[in-house]
Amino acid sequence: MAASIAVGESAPSPTKKSAAEKPPSSLEEGFHKMIVDPALNEVSQQLDSAMKILDDYNDTLKKEREERLATRRDIPGPLQGSGQDMSVILQHMQDVIHGTEDEIQQSPVFTPSIDSTAKLALLGHSLAAYATLLPPDRLRRFTTRIISDTTLWLSRLFRFENGSAYYNEDDREGLIKVCRLVLHSKYPKFAAEGFNALYPKPPVVYISAASRPGLGQYICSQLGLPMSSLCTVPCNTVFGSVHTMDVASFERLVKDDINSSKLPVLLVANAGTPVAGHTDNLTRLLEICKANAIWLHVEGVNLATLSLTVVPDSVLPAVKCDSMTVTPGVWLGLPCTPAVTLYRTADPAMALAAGLSNSQSLERVRALPLWLCLQSVGHQGIVKKIKHAADLSLQLSEKLDTIATLKKSTQFDIPSPVVIFRYAESREKPGEEVAPYAVAKLDDDSKELDKEKHRLLYNTLNRWLGERLSKDVPQLQLDIVEVEPEGVCLRFNPLLTAATRGTQREHVDRLVECLEEHTAVLDCTVDQREVFQAAVEDHPNLLSIDDATWPGVGVLQYIPEYWGHHSLENLTEETKTEMDKLNADIVHKLSDKEDIRFQKSTAPNGRTCVCVGLVSDDVSVEELVQEVYATGKELEDSSRFLERMADMVRKGIEQAEQELQKANEEKIMEEGVIRQIPIVGSVWNWLSPIQAKTPGGNVKGTTFNLSSGSVESTETTYKYKMQIQGGSPNSSPLSTPVSTPTKTSPSMKLVLPSPTKPEGSPGNKTDDQMEDEAAEEEEEEEEETKEGEDEKELDEEEGDEEEGTENGDTQAQEDDGNDQTRASEDSIQQTEGEVGDSVPEETPSSEEKDSNTEAETQDPVDTSNTDGNVVETEESNS
Repeated sequence: MAASIAVGESAPSPTKKSAAEKPPSSLEEGFHKMIVDPALNEVSQQLDSAMKILDDYNDTLKKEREERLATRRDIPGPLQGSGQDMSVILQHMQDVIHGTEDEIQQSPVFTPSIDSTAKLALLGHSLAAYATLLPPDRLRRFTTRIISDTTLWLSRLFRFENGSAYYNEDDREGLIKVCRLVLHSKYPKFAAEGFNALYPKPPVVYISAASRPGLGQYICSQLGLPMSSLCTVPCNTVFGSVHTMDVASFERLVKDDINSSKLPVLLVANAGTPVAGHTDNLTRLLEICKANAIWLHVEGVNLATLSLTVVPDSVLPAVKCDSMTVTPGVWLGLPCTPAVTLYRTADPAMALAAGLSNSQSLERVRALPLWLCLQSVGHQGIVKKIKHAADLSLQLSEKLDTIATLKKSTQFDIPSPVVIFRYAESREKPGEEVAPYAVAKLDDDSKELDKEKHRLLYNTLNRWLGERLSKDVPQLQLDIVEVEPEGVCLRFNPLLTAATRGTQREHVDRLVECLEEHTAVLDCTVDQREVFQAAVEDHPNLLSIDDATWPGVGVLQYIPEYWGHHSLENLTEETKTEMDKLNADIVHKLSDKEDIRFQKSTAPNGRTCVCVGLVSDDVSVEELVQEVYATGKELEDSSRFLERMADMVRKGIEQAEQELQKANEEKIMEEGVIRQIPIVGSVWNWLSPIQAKTPGGNVKGTTFNLSSGSVESTETTYKYKMQIQGGSPNSSPLSTPVSTPTKTSPSMKLVLPSPTKPEGSPGNKTDDQMEDEAAEEEEEEEEETKEGEDEKELDEEEGDEEEGTENGDTQAQEDDGNDQTRASEDSIQQTEGEVGDSVPEETPSSEEKDSNTEAETQDPVDTSNTDGNVVETEESNS
């Protein structure tokens, strides 16, 4: 019973049929399908997305936590991370060398010149670093060849035959190694017993007093010797240079030490002292050292002349010494090349024990830059560079002889490549002639500065000269050094600076031109210092400060005029601060001038002062002092005006407060206490109104007049409906003090001077004054007429009122009488002021007194003046 199904028809699904035939069980299932299920699905999707966001955020936090744990907080910023770009590192290095833009503008950094030989030295350092990566056997063979070649070349170059060499970064290190070699040779048991071998005869090391500072202490600390083993030989005081060793003293010290059971072992001599460049007497020192078996070690810049064709006689004995320290890299302008200590020894084992043999390959390879540069320059190039430096020194030395105020510090008949000079008094300046019997008076009446202050002044001028020349000629280096006994000097050492600075002969000529310009200004400044002090003493408000540390014509302080003295002992700190601010303002206002420089500084007394710089021949010192005085006076007056104005306003405010307080007290006393109670006072005021005594009310206001500095009442302002200026129109806060106004009694009578004046008296008025007074009196009469009409209208209005009483009329009459009295008093005061300005006060005669007495008894007083004008005053009716 097979059932046939047509093609394209599908068999009916029994499930669908059953579901379609089955009716819905209830409405609840339909509600869930249509509303609840879609909502739940949407909530589930949003929940999944939110959980995913939280998971991502947790992963991010976990990574950041791991990174923070991996990164140490104590690591500096430039080292953190994976490193920085090379351009950033180079820019940072450039900023460290040159500084910021502001620092470059203030003090520009001179960039040294690097020639091809110097570049080869830089390349040698890189090659030396690369050579350390070679295998040990090849590195040993390579360094041995470099050391042997360089030692041979330097020994022949500086005429030191059969010598060995020790290469070191610090030139003092070679001297320490030589001292160890001498100790091993003098004390055979030193290697086994140590310092116990030194006890029977303690060693003595001799150095010159002109040696570099701290050399003796460095030797003792490195060798472990006590300071008693160091002996400093003094310099010459009578014969020879004061910067060279005294041979006689050295010989005497050696004999004394031998007699004291001490063993002289080493002498350090100088072929060119560190400061002055002078050479010791090497011939005599060599003889003494050979006679007493003392090791002679020589160092100094003059050893460079040993490579020249013609060697100076003072330096030539150095070739016979036991050891010497040379710095060819510094003399030839080779950066960071080692110093070389040449020595002679018959026992290589002792040299090895002393550490003079460079056994380590890393120490040997440091000679590679010098090995390369010596081959590149050659003997002729070395001689040329050293001779060029010597010629520069000779050129400058000859030029300095033409300037009278420059003094050189040279060694007699011994040429030196170092030039020392300083600014001092003119050698051609004639001395002051003093009579033999006036020697005792010379110390009292001399106008010259004290010796110590004179020395301090010239030291300051030389420092200024050195700083100025360094800016004018940057290609030529001048060192500011302290040389005894001269003081501050300028040193030109081309052997150390000419190669790196690129100094040429034209730079020396430029230096001499600048020296001539600056010394002319310094000469004028020194000559004008006494003129400056005399000009300051002529002004009572100026105080001269003796400050030798200022390179200028002088220092002064402006003292305010109201002090009246120059002492600062009894002044408050606030007053001293005010003076400091005044002097600082003076400098600020005068600093715009180009020919002279005013600067602010601190005086020895701790207060601010005005420093006047260098002056030339076309500048008048008296005018400068006058300008400072005028500027200080102007600033003082302006500040005094502000102070007095502030004082006046403060006093006016205090007076106004007192007047207002007094007016309130009078109001309470006049109105009574009942009217001041809030509710009761209102009722009482309604039942019994307050009769106004003034047009503006019972309370009178006050005004403050800035021109006169006084507090005035506003009664006239309310009365005349305009502001009337009181006081003298020419009064000023700066010329008149603040005065407390006094109230004029209403019973005061005006007494005018007699109308008759004798001819030729000083009180007679001119025609112009008479016409002015007549015009003013006519204006016053018009005002009085207008006031009378106003009062009549007021009386008529009061008469029409039905509630007017006799008491009210009487009160009105009293008010009118008071108004007339006040108006007449104002006109009288104004007339009296006008008359007082032109007519002096005169004592009335007896007849005038009688007539004045009769006039006072009358109810209206009629007084006639010279122009016939009448001033009427009436007393108020009681």
